Amino acid sequence: LVVPEGGSNAAAVRGCVELGRELAGAADVAAVACGTGGTLAGLAAGLAGSARTLGIPVLKGGFLTAEIRALQTEAFGGPRGAWSLDQRFHHGGYARVPADLEAFAADFEQRHGVPVERIYVAKLLHALVTLAAEGAFPRGSTVAAVITGRPFP
Repeated sequence: LVVPEGGSNAAAVRGCVELGRELAGAADVAAVACGTGGTLAGLAAGLAGSARTLGIPVLKGGFLTAEIRALQTEAFGGPRGAWSLDQRFHHGGYARVPADLEAFAADFEQRHGVPVERIYVAKLLHALVTLAAEGAFPRGSTVAAVITGRPFP
């Protein structure tokens, strides 16, 4: 198989369905950082019941909704799962790590002993902390952060 830039095509999306199946029944919200949207497209399709998928785009532009719909149509013939995007947490765009995001990631690592990749994962974790403080998740919700990569060596 030819894997396109970003790894998103129908085969990749169908493979990511397993992520959703693994989290089905264990999380009310599964959140993932998004570049091309393929992981979110499959993850959302695999979640069951009332669970939803939240995508945190790492790029500016607001184009990802259409891309995810197209990927789901290519993979499944149409939309699947409950999903949404929150466009506020790109921190200036792809590969941008401003001082406030770097400070957040370093503090998270120090507090939790977990290395944090800066391009995708730091933006996801920062978004979840901010959204929780805003009351975006009902009390008692289980939120799963899907970590898609570890820091570069």
